[in-house]
Amino acid sequence: MEKSTWPEPFRSFAYIKMFIASLCTILSIFVAIIFVFLYWRNDDLLLQRMREQAITYYDLIIHTKTWNYDYGGVYILKRSDTESNIYLRNLGINPDVAAEGGRTFTMRNHAIMINEISRMSELKEGAKFRITSLKPIDPENAPDPFEKQALEKFEHREGEFYRVEYPSGKPPVFRYLAPMKADQTCLDCHRTQGYKVGSIVGAVSITIPVDNILHEARTSKTLLIVASLMILSLLIGIIYILTGRLVEKLDSVQRRYASLISTDELTRLRNRRYVLRRLEEECERADRLGAPLSILLIDLDHFKLVNDTFGHPFGDQVLRRVAARMKACLRRYDILGRIGGEEFLIISPGATLEEATALAERIRNQIDSVKVVEGNKECSVTVSIGVTSFSTMEGTPDLLMRKADAALYRAKDQGRDRVVAE
Repeated sequence: MEKSTWPEPFRSFAYIKMFIASLCTILSIFVAIIFVFLYWRNDDLLLQRMREQAITYYDLIIHTKTWNYDYGGVYILKRSDTESNIYLRNLGINPDVAAEGGRTFTMRNHAIMINEISRMSELKEGAKFRITSLKPIDPENAPDPFEKQALEKFEHREGEFYRVEYPSGKPPVFRYLAPMKADQTCLDCHRTQGYKVGSIVGAVSITIPVDNILHEARTSKTLLIVASLMILSLLIGIIYILTGRLVEKLDSVQRRYASLISTDELTRLRNRRYVLRRLEEECERADRLGAPLSILLIDLDHFKLVNDTFGHPFGDQVLRRVAARMKACLRRYDILGRIGGEEFLIISPGATLEEATALAERIRNQIDSVKVVEGNKECSVTVSIGVTSFSTMEGTPDLLMRKADAALYRAKDQGRDRVVAE
């Protein structure tokens, strides 16, 4: 037999188990929805954090470009390792200027200036950026596949383009592209390419390493999962404990109610409804198994006279004392109940007629010795007992009760205070 995982009180309340299971399922779904939302929200906030960092770089680049153009380009001292911008020469601009003392200065326009700042940023912080275009003047500014995809989209609409990439064998990076519209600063170099003010001349491409950020995000997600599971476990535990207490109370009330509806209030014995139902069950069992079964029908002699002489409260005390004496004579599995005012029924499973008759004599002798005293009132009582046994020929509770009643009548007719078996 499979052992139930539910505590004993729960086994009597199938609907409570269904309620707990349903409630826990609803809670699990609710917590799962919250978790999925927070999990998705965490990813969205992470992406926005990367985007805002990229936009900061973008704004800095645009300010640098504007600053450079406002000064007509920036000249730097040309050293042995400094190369002149050959693309300025192609545009008819001499980038180099000789100065006194034999020194030479070379122009750094915004494109080269941004590239050189990007190399410094990449060495120090890992972030790099550049200007790219579908029609680059410098071949090094030609777009890669991601940048080309973004630039083609910018041709049809304004906006920005970004995503996280996971290069093979390399740490993950955040790629961000924002379009650059052609203004007067651009046309000086790009007029020959057919651009006009307002045209999309290219884009600023920014690449930021995000391995640390993603590691923090993974840690946050792990904590989120653990917290969700802990909260769910705590809620289910609280529901289980509180419901368990409720079920214990319900079980106690139900047992008490079951006891009340099957118990005689005066004697605390089983009542008529209960013992007659048990008689039906025992008759079916005896018929099925071929086991002996006997019943004893007991009636107090002259009990009306006791009530009339001493009063009903005293009569009630007599009934309680008699009930206690009868109960003391029975086996653990014998069934004793009060079925009328002063009438009792004993069902004795497994007892033959001889054994039941001996039991009846023992009960009669015990009750004969009872003296009920209350104040100046004193009374002794006797009982008459009819005994009969179950047989397959008369294997119904009604016939069995009729036989016992007939035996009881004979006991009364023969002078009372005696046992008659039939």
